Amino acid sequence: MKKIIFGVLLTITGLIFAAFSFIYAALNPWDYNGIGGLMGSFLGTQMLGPFIISVLILVIGLAIVGFEAYNKK
Repeated sequence: MKKIIFGVLLTITGLIFAAFSFIYAALNPWDYNGIGGLMGSFLGTQMLGPFIISVLILVIGLAIVGFEAYNKK
């Protein structure tokens, strides 16, 4: 049960930071050396790294929750 709570906390934390990174990059349009759109905004606002890390944390949290939910003991 404790591992599921830990997984849920990781998932929520990753989701919050991923959403913040995405919204921050989307609301600040940027042209980064000819790269436009969302990727240019991620690169220009320096939010690509935090976005990737937060999505990885989200996926790890989901994996922990899924493993613990369907683990037969």
